[in-house]
This record gives sequence, structure tokens and C-alpha cells, in this order.
Amino acid sequence: MPPTDAMPQQPATESVPRRRLLGSYYTPDELAALLVRWALADGDGPVLDPSYGGCAFLEAAAQVLSKSDPSNAGARVYGVDIDPSCIETARDSDLLKEGNCIEADFLAASSDDLPGSPYAAIVGNPPYVRHHWIMGDQQESARAAAAASSVPLPATASLWAYFLLHSLRFLAAGGRLAMLVPEAVLQTDYAVPLREMLAKRFGISRLIHIRDRQFEHTDEAVVALACSGFGESGTIETMSVDSVEGLRSVLLSSNGRPPQCSPFPPIAGDTLGNAIALLRRVGKSPEVKRLGEVASIRVGVVTGANRHFIRSRDALDALDIPADVQQGIVSRTRWLKGLEFTDYDHETLLGIGAAALLVRPESAEHDRLVDPWIQEGEEGGINERYKCALRSDWFRVDLPPLPDAFATCARAGSPLLVLNRGEYLNSNALHSVRWKPDPAVTPEAMAVGFLTSAVSAWAELRGRRYGGGVLKIEPGTLKRIPVPLIPGAEAVFKKLDSLLREGREEEARKIADKRVLGEGLGLGDPEIELLKHVRTNLMEWRRPSRGADGNG
Repeated sequence: MPPTDAMPQQPATESVPRRRLLGSYYTPDELAALLVRWALADGDGPVLDPSYGGCAFLEAAAQVLSKSDPSNAGARVYGVDIDPSCIETARDSDLLKEGNCIEADFLAASSDDLPGSPYAAIVGNPPYVRHHWIMGDQQESARAAAAASSVPLPATASLWAYFLLHSLRFLAAGGRLAMLVPEAVLQTDYAVPLREMLAKRFGISRLIHIRDRQFEHTDEAVVALACSGFGESGTIETMSVDSVEGLRSVLLSSNGRPPQCSPFPPIAGDTLGNAIALLRRVGKSPEVKRLGEVASIRVGVVTGANRHFIRSRDALDALDIPADVQQGIVSRTRWLKGLEFTDYDHETLLGIGAAALLVRPESAEHDRLVDPWIQEGEEGGINERYKCALRSDWFRVDLPPLPDAFATCARAGSPLLVLNRGEYLNSNALHSVRWKPDPAVTPEAMAVGFLTSAVSAWAELRGRRYGGGVLKIEPGTLKRIPVPLIPGAEAVFKKLDSLLREGREEEARKIADKRVLGEGLGLGDPEIELLKHVRTNLMEWRRPSRGADGNG
């Protein structure tokens, strides 16, 4: 059962399409057939798909096995899925046996529950559900599966990771695993123990990133896991291909890495390794501090329903909402035009009708003044939404201290640190930054240091690539970003702010690099160009292309 970008929390699931609730975005037939062909290359089954969904993997397995035993291929193909509607697809197939398709929570299943176990091959596409959307009984079964595996999987792991771990309980010695998992397997901290586990339990593990987006209705990138020799300790390889055809050349080639395959991330030669070594050296400089050393970082205001709580000036005037219950707020990354956000910037946004005011009554007297707004929310069911329902007064948002600066959370370009020049909050589309006492340099110098290629290259390597090619920086990652803090760098702050507002971001970064990395840290032009090259290539590479047209 393939990816969903997110899963909604209870109880506000009524308006969410069922396909997103269950992760029902099915694998293209061509891709499923390729993985199954590789997984069954050494034997005749049995084979299991632990989240069979649209049956693409099951039918591909039956077709492969029918070549050796046409009359009985489906008897060696098994599937599990928590969605009861999936059995209808299996029932309509001429190749599959309905009795081999089990309706159950796979994470709660034991060997006694699954006929055919252990399996010579396990294939499929587990649900890509993020940790905060794993709910109820499945949350309990997921944690139990992790505990039984003895792999230290943190609570931040997404659902696919638990499926991967639990699958190994049903794999026969010498068996093969062929799964599609999200790019997170190559990026996130929680995936580190998973990769270590694969190296310890398989003779050869290949993690093959596919650049072309494979699923309709989502830009989630995928990685094909191709692991063989279960029960042996061996090697793990990471690589990248552009398309399914490139994956075919890797899986079915007998000559090592074919020409269609490139390193992951795909930067030629020693360039990436040299850049990483340079970043490590830069990080040891006394002028470089992790952002978390000089600032506290937290997510922005969580309203639970931004469209209700964050309004335009005209919308609030229409409801006669008084000014003393309105708080200016920055809720869009694109509103950050320069290195500082000013009163003029906010007033300009209000002038063009932007929703840049947070409604926040502070007392019973205020509550009476905003009664039409409260009634509007209750009539629309806002009070029943998850975050709202947790509050004693659903309409009274918890307000954090005003931030000293905003840091971008998800951006198509490199991340930015923008100084807050007014009394503005920020929504959870941005990160809130507050300086710790006695910072080493001025806030302006921090913003300039954050603009350098050292920071952006580090962020490209450590951040996560999300749908549409944006770079997502989580709060924990933001805390670890090494920022060069050079006294006097504030001298170019106004110049860089102006260039950014004019859309000349690359020119601004070039000046920041010269002032901070060159003059401040003593890096030579070739070293600065190396960081810029890696940053530019990784940024371009994360932009999605779409090559699949199957519907699974």
C-alpha cells in the first residue's frame, strides 16, 4: 500500500479522502513486476505482500510463478491488508486465491496468523504514514513490532519502517526482500538503525533511489530496497537511477553498476566527499556555532485551523472584530522577501488582502466581542478539530513568546534566517527563533552567516526533500546547522537584504560567501566554489521529474 503525504489525526477525519486515510496510492504495474521478478529470481515462492492494496505485487508474483507451474501459481502468493475493501480486487483476479489474502493489521500478525510462512520472498509497498498520524491499536502494534525486532527504532519513525522490521520475522533463510519505501530511508535519523539492520541481516542490500516520481497524486520520492541472502551479514550500497528503466538495469544486470546508475546523491567523482570533509573542517572552527547553541528553536503557532484563526483585515472588519484581539502573524514562507521582516512588510501584506492577523481573545470580555467569530467556528465544526478540541477554550490559541527571527521550514530554495523587526508571531509553516543571552555576534551577522553556501550545502545534505522539490528543515535539524558567526559581517546586512528583495538571491549569497567564508574563515575561492557547486547540484536534483504513468 503506497504513499500518503500525511494522515489526519482523530477525530477530524470526516473530510479526508479514504485513499489518504489508508495510504491508497497504488504501485504502477511495471514497477511492481520488476521488483517481483528480481525477488523471485532464485526460487518458486512462497511470496508475501504485507500491504497488498491494489494487488499489483500479488498479480505480478502469480504471473512469474505461473511460468513454472501454471495451474497452481496463485497458491504460493499471499497478502495481508488492513483495508477490507482490498479483498474485492483479489476476488476479481483470475490469478489469485481469495483465501490467501488476509484482512488484518500486519503489525499485529504472528507466524501462526499467516499461512505459507516463512516466505522465500517478501515484496510490496508499505504505507507511508508519518508517526504523528499512527493511531490507536496500530500505534500499539507498531511499537510492539519494534520492540520484538530489537532494533532501536525511535518514536518519530513512520509506519513503513515498522512494516519493514516486522516483515523480516516472516522471511525464510536465504530469502529476498523487495520493497518500495520513501526517500526518508536515506535521509532521516530514525532510518539509521534500519540501514544498520539491513547490513547485518542480508548478504547484499541495495538502496536504489528513483528520481522520477512514481505515484499519481503525490510527489513523494521512492527508494527500491533490494536485499538478498537473508540471515547473512554483508554490505549495503546506495545508488540513484532516473527511472524504472534505470532500476531495471541495476536489478537485472550481471555486471555490477550499469551506466544508468549513479551515486546517491548523484554528484560525480570525489566532489561530494570533498565537500563533506570541508564542512566538517569548517564546523570545527571557533567562529562556527550550531544554531541551537546561540538560539532556542521551536515550531510556530499551532492553531488547528489556520483559515479560521488567521484572517485578512477585511475579513475581520466584516465580523467587527476589534483590533485589541488581533495579533500580527507571518504564516507564509513567501512573505519573507529579505533578511528582515518589518512593520512596512506586514502592512503591505494587509494592504493586498493577505491573511496576516491572528484572532486571539484573552478574556471573557474579549470573548463577547468576538462572539460572531466563535459562532462561525462552531457552526463549521472548528471546535471539534483535533488541536482545537484539546484546549479548555477551543478558540483561545496558546501564544509563545514573540520570536527574534524566523527560519524557513520548507522552501524551494535554500533556507533563510529572517530577523523579526516588529511584534509578529509566526505560524507553524515557519520556525520561531529566540536568541540566547549574550550571542557571540549581532543578529544581523547571524543572518548573514546563515545565508552562506556552507549553511545551504549542509542543509541540502541534512534536510529532507518533500513533494514539489521543497527542502524541509525540521527543528532538530535546524538546531544542528553550523552557522559562521563573524564579527563585522553585519556591515553587508542591508545590502544583502536589498538584493534578496530584488530577487537577486544568488548575488546576495556570493557576497555573504566572500565576507563570511572568505574574509572571515579564510576559505579560498576553490573551496567556496566547491560548497556552492554541491549546494546548487543538490538543489537542482531534488526538483521532481515525473516518469511513471501507470495506475497500479
